Amino acid sequence: MTTVKGAVLERSRKETLNKIFWDTVQQYPEIKAVSYMDQGRLRELKYQEYGEKVRFLSQGLTALGLAKGDKVSLLAATCFEWVWSDFAILTAGGATVTIYPTLTSRAVKYIVENSDSTMIFVEDKEQLEKVLEVWGDLPDLKHVIVMKPRGVGEKERIHSIDSVVEQGKKFAAQSPEHFETTWKSVDPGELSSIVYTSGTTGLPKGTMLSHWNWVFNVVSVTQVVSLQPGDAHLAFLPLAHVYMRLVYFAAVEAGASVCFGTPDTLAEDLPRVRPVSFVSVPRLFERVYSRMLDQMEAGPPLRRRIFFWASKAAREMGRAHSQWKTPSLGLKLRYRLANRLVFTKIRSKLGVDRLKWTCSSGSALSRDLAYFFNGMGVIIIEGYGMTEAAAPTNLNPVERRKPGTVGPPIPGIVQKIAEDGEILIKGDNIMMGYYKLPEETKESFTEDGWLKTGDIGEFDEDGYLIFKERKKNILVLSTGKNIAPLPLEEALKKSRWIDEAVVVGDNRRYISALIQPSYAALLEYADSQGIDHDKGKTEYQEMPTGESVPVRVDGALLSNPAILEVFQAEVNQVNAGFEHFEQVKKFKLLDRALSVEAEELTPTLKVKRKNIEQKNRELIEGLYTAS
Repeated sequence: MTTVKGAVLERSRKETLNKIFWDTVQQYPEIKAVSYMDQGRLRELKYQEYGEKVRFLSQGLTALGLAKGDKVSLLAATCFEWVWSDFAILTAGGATVTIYPTLTSRAVKYIVENSDSTMIFVEDKEQLEKVLEVWGDLPDLKHVIVMKPRGVGEKERIHSIDSVVEQGKKFAAQSPEHFETTWKSVDPGELSSIVYTSGTTGLPKGTMLSHWNWVFNVVSVTQVVSLQPGDAHLAFLPLAHVYMRLVYFAAVEAGASVCFGTPDTLAEDLPRVRPVSFVSVPRLFERVYSRMLDQMEAGPPLRRRIFFWASKAAREMGRAHSQWKTPSLGLKLRYRLANRLVFTKIRSKLGVDRLKWTCSSGSALSRDLAYFFNGMGVIIIEGYGMTEAAAPTNLNPVERRKPGTVGPPIPGIVQKIAEDGEILIKGDNIMMGYYKLPEETKESFTEDGWLKTGDIGEFDEDGYLIFKERKKNILVLSTGKNIAPLPLEEALKKSRWIDEAVVVGDNRRYISALIQPSYAALLEYADSQGIDHDKGKTEYQEMPTGESVPVRVDGALLSNPAILEVFQAEVNQVNAGFEHFEQVKKFKLLDRALSVEAEELTPTLKVKRKNIEQKNRELIEGLYTAS
């Protein structure tokens, strides 16, 4: 079995999240800690002001009865109040239980009950109503605290966050030393969070993470990527997920300035903030690139030719960098001109002209797309991790990035590949276990203590991990052939006509695919060819990049022979790069985009295969009948 070790971790002393927060408050009191939009106004807080808010809120929680070790649920979208509440819970000696705001009241009830939460923070009236629906079935839930209480009156056991702060100020006057004594009493090995796996199947499991699990990863990651005091970092991914939350903790440890935005306002937030760094998922970069292409296609012929000429230079430069080679003189000269004519303008317009790095994770990023963005000066590094490892275990270094891989193990991590191809991990970031699930915890580790990731991968000659597929997603044809669907799906998604693809065929004779078209490209083609369809059935949605895109079309359009011919040509082109038994023999086009709300995607936009297959049973059966 291949074993690869990360670099030596520079800090061996174990610490808590409380210590990194309060050390930063003391070390960088005048540096801007956070900024966010509040009802159209920009709000900013320095670290000293931030510390005061955390102190009084934490003591308010104590006044409400929070004891050391108690669990507090947090149900909200990414916002300043989320991190304020999180650090207040930790400072009071509690453990934060994260809940995605997109979850139903039934799912909220399960997590609050399963985690034994005694209090819950909710973002606003909408999230409060979810809790009120199930509060009667939650006898251990004593208090609800509303972060943005507009339209919510003070009631028994329902408090605004400001009223809890006021209680905290009174408590602080009576016991001024309590808060510092409490946060310092927390041990690095104690529970800090229960993070429920978003899960593609079954009930979510509560992953228990200690303070040191997080801090270990903070120290490790900041040995790989640069975060400096005062650097502007844009945060918009869900803080309920370990990915965004770990990066936030790393930003705090470095004294960086975190600017909170939302996916819906990203097109305005990027040029407003001009961040030095941010983290995202591949879908964002795919959308940005697709939007560029659409604008170029609609523009003057000369501008279109210049863009595609420059794009070629960017890809060549990105490829040279990924191979750690010095570009040729000819490429340098072409790139310099392309940068002046095209890339400088694009970076400025997008708001990424100060960007040092951005990280893509959650699913595979097209290598070709990575070459393009890296080549045009938007540096994208890729990483790999999981909830059970407090986010990353692998990360591409900025200066030695290699698209198509998720990088070497981060400092302090050891990995090996089992005989069946599964990635196994050891490190101080590995979870304490699943809450109240000892058997599931035991099954997640080998007998000699390696975490079983459930993922298939391999290391290249430089010790960079190549992620291949989830073990459970491997398809076994009735002929006995094993197929990893991810490479095939990623190849299909490179087409400008295809936004999403779900390959099926387990226990079948051949491979088929459910394809979500690029509805914008589809509608444009239909109009240009005079293909009749009911335009009243087209539905639109606002995207993070600012544009309104179609997410549903008339189903009759998808059975038009001319449309099917276009997609068949795309499938044929992809099939040419795969073995005969791996090729897509049949496909069906979906008339509606997959979504989180329909439980077809996880909150981090991973495909929920079983849910999609169940919802499309008849469609899939049709691909295997009369054949």
